[in-house]
Amino acid sequence: MKRSVKSFVGYGLLLLSLITPTVVKSQQEKGKTFTFTEFQKEKAFTPIVAVESWLTYTMDAGNDDAKYTNRGSASFRRLRFGAKGSPYSWLSYEIEFNLDRLGEDPYSAIKGSYNGLDIWKAFITAKLSKDDLLHLHAGYYWAAISLDYMASPWSVSSFDKTRSDWFLRNFMTGKGNGIETGIGLGGLKNFDGFGINYQVGAFSPSAFHGSEYANPLFTGRVMFTVGDPEQKKYKVRHSGNHWNARNGVTIGLGGATIGKVDNGNGTAFDKSNAYGADISATKGGFKIEGEYYKMKREATGLADYDGTEWFVRCGYNIPVRGTFVEPTVTYDNYEGEGESTLFKHIGDDKTFDIGVNWYLNKDKLKLSLHYVNQGGSLSENIGDFVGMALQVRL
Repeated sequence: MKRSVKSFVGYGLLLLSLITPTVVKSQQEKGKTFTFTEFQKEKAFTPIVAVESWLTYTMDAGNDDAKYTNRGSASFRRLRFGAKGSPYSWLSYEIEFNLDRLGEDPYSAIKGSYNGLDIWKAFITAKLSKDDLLHLHAGYYWAAISLDYMASPWSVSSFDKTRSDWFLRNFMTGKGNGIETGIGLGGLKNFDGFGINYQVGAFSPSAFHGSEYANPLFTGRVMFTVGDPEQKKYKVRHSGNHWNARNGVTIGLGGATIGKVDNGNGTAFDKSNAYGADISATKGGFKIEGEYYKMKREATGLADYDGTEWFVRCGYNIPVRGTFVEPTVTYDNYEGEGESTLFKHIGDDKTFDIGVNWYLNKDKLKLSLHYVNQGGSLSENIGDFVGMALQVRL
């Protein structure tokens, strides 16, 4: 009896030793599509280096007090460096620093918000589903609701991102880049000839922190696509140029709201909302896009603030010996009415931009030559300029 038991245990252990490697190998084969703990060394770290240098010549610049001499200026409009990676199949990160507007002449007609060394973005993304339908974002990133809000400055066809959308970003977060600390969800689903993409988030704008009120900023955006998808794989930001490979139309709807908050200057907002729509249509090398967004803010005892921003931008890619030459034109407009205590940008701002871009290696290596005409009561340096830009990215 004892010998039989020993024999049975022995045969069992032998069988187990033969089966286990096969089972483990089978499990590993099945787990290759979504392995929770497997470290992806080759994808864990990718450096980010991007430089955009500007040469500009300003004409007829000045303000209410003085006129400035026409002048040439050389500067680094953008200097970005950092890293990104996906150390696990379900987890990715991005961190980037900026050192923008180095050498910029303050009397030129160039507009901008930031200079000096700063953290530009720092966030992680966790993929919560096997498909692209559910991603979790957390960290310091874009509280975006509109097309140009989402757009990368490296990918737009205008000389720079639109000034009109700058007012929307500033209205929502109190900062011109529209980047804040928050948490959110995003994803997409593409069908045959139709697609849907969404992002929602909750943010805590530092410009509106106060001892008495601390309501978060809630944002939401949904995009519907007919034809070729705007994105084949989900990303936080969208492609600006599809290199003649897309025929499709995407319509976006966005909105944001924040409750009673302190603006840091002793004024509490009772309500602050932004909402609107945008469109991006691409047919081969031709692309036209634009947006229209409203901004409203209320406070007890003060006249309401009411603002509108919109733009239209179009361009056409011409293939030239493995490169693309893109003539492009953009017009953007902002108008704000009401109490300046609620939003200090009361007045109007408008820009007309016409130029040509030469993509030598898509948007990794790009040369631009544009004429930019600016007007409105809100420009510190009202004036026009001719600009040449060189963009280099790893």
